[in-house]
Amino acid sequence: MGLLGFLFKSSRKSSENSLRKDRVADSSQRPLDRFQTPSQVKQPVPARATSVGQIEEEVNSALKAFQSSVKEIKETTLKLEELTKMFKSGEIPENVYRLVMDELGAHLSMSVEEVFKLRGTLELARARAKLEWAKEKIGLKELENPDSQSLLKEDAYLRHELYSPLYKWEDIISKIDAALSSLTIEEEALIIEQYLSLLKERLSAKAGSEEIERGMAVCQQRLNSISEKWASIRRDKIEQVMNLELKASQIRDEVKEADVRFAVGEFNQSMYEYRMSAMQVSLSESEKEISNIRNYIDDMDMKIFRCSELLREKP
Repeated sequence: MGLLGFLFKSSRKSSENSLRKDRVADSSQRPLDRFQTPSQVKQPVPARATSVGQIEEEVNSALKAFQSSVKEIKETTLKLEELTKMFKSGEIPENVYRLVMDELGAHLSMSVEEVFKLRGTLELARARAKLEWAKEKIGLKELENPDSQSLLKEDAYLRHELYSPLYKWEDIISKIDAALSSLTIEEEALIIEQYLSLLKERLSAKAGSEEIERGMAVCQQRLNSISEKWASIRRDKIEQVMNLELKASQIRDEVKEADVRFAVGEFNQSMYEYRMSAMQVSLSESEKEISNIRNYIDDMDMKIFRCSELLREKP
């Protein structure tokens, strides 16, 4: 029980914050004749289906669940690594290892499916939020005239009412971007690889089972998306390497030129050493960056390749 207690001490939080009851009215539905004193301002019209309040509620709920699932995946992965070490060192027998592996594998399976589903939900919400932000922006452009701007400067309430939805859409988009960037494609590829490896080891005797097929389908779908993103990032990285190699080549030419100019007496010892030192530092930095980018590309290519192989090698 001590071992199981240690490995399963974390669990999902079931409590959720209550949804906000008041929703912000969409200012883009309000006519421009609202340029009146605060006492004359009409009551807000009912919010549309894609109001700031509605999407904000959905996003906050999805963000909380997403962050919780990401945390659980990372914790479960660490537990699996610790379990493997304990088994290999002989600290626990194989039957205990298999039992705990099954439990952790089931937990990881649910978390992986949940986090990928929530990522899709958040990506859709971000797209909707960006569209609504664009609508607000277009509506506000209609107010870009001297009279309107003068009135907005004088009327803080009206200015807040008009610009508040725009800022809220920006805040929603920023929150989603921050959450999604917390799980990089490198980490996602590693999670998929670990999950597929676990499926293969843990469920090899249950080939064709519903759990296997569902897990494979989820991983395949997410891997396709990751591969598309990686193809774009990879092109940028290769271009970056090419630019750095060109820079490094130019520095090497400058080094050769400095050698010649020193040899013919155009540079004295002090000037030559100063220039050579600066160029060598710059060359070293460029070569190091080239090496790091190439290693990153190779590592990511290998992760995607291993995932693809595991998907083809169905248990």
